[in-house]
Amino acid sequence: MDRKKILFIPRWYPDRHDNMLGLFVQKHAMAVQSMHDVSVLYVTTDTTMNPGAVVITENVFHGIQELHIYFGKHNSGFKNAITYWNCYKKGIGMIVEREKKIDLTHVHILTRAAIPALWLKFTQKIPYIITEHWSRYLPVNLRNGSFPGWWRRTITRFVVRNSAAITTVTKNLATAMQDLGLEGQYYITPNIADINDFKPAINNFRNPKKLVHVSCFDEPAKNIKGIIDVIAELTKERIDFNLEIIGDGKDYQEVHDYAMQTKLVGSRIFFTGLLTGKELSDHMADADALVMFSNYENFPCTIVESMACGVPVISTAVGGIPEHLQKDFGILIQAKDNAGLKAAIESVLDQPQQFNKDAMRKYAITNFSMESSALTFDSIYRNAIQNAG
Repeated sequence: MDRKKILFIPRWYPDRHDNMLGLFVQKHAMAVQSMHDVSVLYVTTDTTMNPGAVVITENVFHGIQELHIYFGKHNSGFKNAITYWNCYKKGIGMIVEREKKIDLTHVHILTRAAIPALWLKFTQKIPYIITEHWSRYLPVNLRNGSFPGWWRRTITRFVVRNSAAITTVTKNLATAMQDLGLEGQYYITPNIADINDFKPAINNFRNPKKLVHVSCFDEPAKNIKGIIDVIAELTKERIDFNLEIIGDGKDYQEVHDYAMQTKLVGSRIFFTGLLTGKELSDHMADADALVMFSNYENFPCTIVESMACGVPVISTAVGGIPEHLQKDFGILIQAKDNAGLKAAIESVLDQPQQFNKDAMRKYAITNFSMESSALTFDSIYRNAIQNAG
């Protein structure tokens, strides 16, 4: 089948300051690249640059043509909007010059990134689809004003209505968006993992046993301090386990300082910092459980990767997590339920045989592999392009 020219326009994407930002978007691009030619146009502000200054970088990552445009943020919102638009137009022109055409635009995370896609549709009849990852539409976040304003909602409804398709990582997120009047043709496309990298460890015996938490250190969402509180309480009763906290992010220092107060850092609690690639997959595979205690989520990549490793998951029943975390794959608890988390950890440590690691791995291959994701997007793309013609 002929390869199409697909343009990704994401709101979040790994960049020179944060290589974890929007990593799930890059993984989708890697999956799609196996069947189509993918170009990524990522425009973002850079606080280290002078207002209005622009820097363009290009590179190739696993066959993906990545074009990053950074600009110094203005104090004026209007000037920022104009600079965003000029950067998008510049980037699209560079990509068209190289690729000769664009068959379809794939927007990741609304709303700003959809504006150039909307422009391409109306001026050049290039269809676009949207993939949404953001938890801002969930009821718990609406109470905090994460999707405010008549103007923003009106524009978002317009760009969604004009898309050829909307994909979300969970049914829960799709329902939340539809409840806000974001109408269109929805498909579910879960986050994915490189199944060849994330796989079960050969040696499953550990002493002490190991729990891992992997996240971007967004404390209001991830509630890592809650995990630390439970670990501190549990160590008063038993010392046959360690907790390894993997990652980096805006609240890293706050969480690390909080953990230091327990006097367990270095003996029962260990911070590894950011891990990627094989180093991350080895650490996850060499664990007895992944522990997530989020206040809100969609369906994080870390759960996908843990399941691919055959490692059971302890998680709060938030967002779309209950859609995939079956009883023999892990334990669901309620958000902020410290007693429930403590009991779940004890259950995992004392009864590891209750989980079906082979079934977990098979489920991950069927639902979260790059191959399955590529086939799903290929079908959506071709249908959108055919209908646009």
